[in-house]
Amino acid sequence: MRKLISILCCAACLLTTLSAMPGNTEKIQSMTASAAETELQASFSNTSVQAGKPLTVVLSDPSAEITSCRWTVGGKEIDHTSASYTPTENDYEKMISVTVTSGGKEYSCSAYCSILPVVYLNTETEITSKTEYIDGTCTIQGNAEYTSETQLYSGAMQIRGRGNYTWVHDKKPYKIKLDTKTDVLGMGTSKHWVLLAEYMDPTHLRNEIMPELSRMVGMEYTADSKAVAVVLNGEYNGVYHLSENVRIADDRVNIYDWEGTAEDIAKAIYKDKKASGMTKTDRDALEDQLVQNLDWITSGEFTWNGTSFQVSDYVQLPEGIDGGYLLELDTYDAYHEEQVSDFNTDADQPIQFKSPEYAVTNSALYNYAKNYVQSFENAVSSDDYYTEYENAQKHYSQLFDIDSLVKYWMILELSSNCDGMRYSNYMYKDFGGLFKMGPAWDFDWTWNASYVVPTNEWWTDQNYYNQSVHWYKHLVKDPYFITKAYELYQAHKEEFSSVSADGGLFDTLAETYAVSSKADLAKWHSDQNYENELAKTKEYITSRFAWLEQQFASVETLAESLGYEASDKLEITDISGNDGSITVKASVSDADAAAVTFHINGIFAGEAAVQNGTADLKISASLLNSSGLNTIQIRMKNAQGEYLAQEASSGRGGWGWNPWEQQSTASERTVYSNFETFTAEEIGISPVIAGDVSCDGIVNVFDLVLMKKYLLHSVTLSDQALANADFQTDGSVTLTDAIKLQKFLLKKN
Repeated sequence: MRKLISILCCAACLLTTLSAMPGNTEKIQSMTASAAETELQASFSNTSVQAGKPLTVVLSDPSAEITSCRWTVGGKEIDHTSASYTPTENDYEKMISVTVTSGGKEYSCSAYCSILPVVYLNTETEITSKTEYIDGTCTIQGNAEYTSETQLYSGAMQIRGRGNYTWVHDKKPYKIKLDTKTDVLGMGTSKHWVLLAEYMDPTHLRNEIMPELSRMVGMEYTADSKAVAVVLNGEYNGVYHLSENVRIADDRVNIYDWEGTAEDIAKAIYKDKKASGMTKTDRDALEDQLVQNLDWITSGEFTWNGTSFQVSDYVQLPEGIDGGYLLELDTYDAYHEEQVSDFNTDADQPIQFKSPEYAVTNSALYNYAKNYVQSFENAVSSDDYYTEYENAQKHYSQLFDIDSLVKYWMILELSSNCDGMRYSNYMYKDFGGLFKMGPAWDFDWTWNASYVVPTNEWWTDQNYYNQSVHWYKHLVKDPYFITKAYELYQAHKEEFSSVSADGGLFDTLAETYAVSSKADLAKWHSDQNYENELAKTKEYITSRFAWLEQQFASVETLAESLGYEASDKLEITDISGNDGSITVKASVSDADAAAVTFHINGIFAGEAAVQNGTADLKISASLLNSSGLNTIQIRMKNAQGEYLAQEASSGRGGWGWNPWEQQSTASERTVYSNFETFTAEEIGISPVIAGDVSCDGIVNVFDLVLMKKYLLHSVTLSDQALANADFQTDGSVTLTDAIKLQKFLLKKN
């Protein structure tokens, strides 16, 4: 078995990596300059350095005799002369070194003692660039939690800087690329990792707690990270979070990977052509060409070294180009300018292609994503949250996954994240699906760590530069979005409150990382006190969560708090149900109102003329949620078919950091509307079971047969059966519903 020996820094900070041969043990050893002319080296035989466990020094030649040992802990020599030393808890966050004498020469090695895993980084030159990698070595030393050698690493790496504002601080964040894919600290197998410096967070708890909250609300993907101590070129560099970076991969953002397909093509051609002289260098060059020129995605062919290739001879491409997009929303001008493929929406939201990075080289691919995102923005900023997309009217929830939008917003509000919708915000889309927000990551600027979001104000209302144009400014005025947010909060509020409760997650982590965090403060923030920083942070979280609890008291309370203005010019007076349909009645007091539109759970359900100050509409129950709350919103139109509206109020919300004095463009007017929430059970509607056309509680092939007979006009269906047959929940039963039901049954079987 491949045995990993923990890294040991030499007195001269010189580390030598010995490459492992098959069946042999790979070690990273250290030696003093005085021993450089010999092959004899000193190292520790441990994979971790823990209090209560002996730390033993050994020589690379077992026959060599150690005649004396000199130990230092934290730079101070201790009274200890044997080849083994047992660290105590007082030794945590200190460097332990030993110098041994053998054959009249001295050999030294060192290891950092921490309750955290330790990442040793060694480079021949200083890390100065955020774009150019330099070579080095990386060794990860375990701790009491991580003892498996398969979760550790020792070998070559490449490293560069990362971050925007965080890069200007003395404590730098880094991006590392390991030589081989490794399941680092159990976070999944990859070469690609980041070290978040967390300079703005003296507690180092934000990137521990916020990912847990992200998982609590059910985000589809949350970047994993682990707190580690970093030793850079022999010197302690503080506490970091070793994290997955946001990228497409099976255990990260698991969507189709166009760049991965380019790699697969290059590998397949190399396998086919290596007998005729193609080298691995040629393979890598071909992969680079395919990644940097994506024309082959739509043309199905490419030329390399004068030879034409058909893509279909080597891989099967998916039909169409509606998936495989990982986009980033980041407003840093310099970062935006560095990107290969990017665009600005009409509301001036800068969007970058994280993958495929070179999307701009394929106009169809690039324009698909650009037009899709723009259509979503058009929808959320329209009077009724609809827009035209691909020759059809689409509600924003038919373009963007509503659950991911709500969950992501909840994370931003729980954390008061002033980076939200400004820096490092991601969205992705796979084939056959909608765009989704996420993953959420890098929370060092949350909870009052940087620019302050008052505990009693919405993050959404803050006017940070380039945050004032973001989509949530519009979404929080939509009763459907508000209702979904209310339900999400109610489902998890006990978990939220437990975070800052005495003895809860915050207190537990604060105690666990106390010694490590204090060592980091001593290194980078000697003027700050750990206990004081903990108290300030906990007080902020407690106050924030208490205020949120009040705002989420009811859907109506939440709507009012978020700035939704219910009009007194129209009102829903009755909602009744009967055998698969509902009837909604509204009263209207505006003389200009000619019609009332009805939207159920965001989807347009129809409109009715105003007669004698009332309007009513019968609607298929297929638009209802069978469980949970339903939202009906009504609006008025004049005789010209325009929504009646008033000028928007002067504005609301906090000041935020807005050096450009940019004004919010969230809305120039407010459409008159009102809404009600209810459950299907409250109005006597049986639950809609998608596909259960026979209404027997089971979805099977007989339902498909019955649906096809209905489409051929050979049978009639009850209102309940029609509601169940409406697989698309668009208020009608068409051939598309039959196709979707058939696909559902095939997948089910």
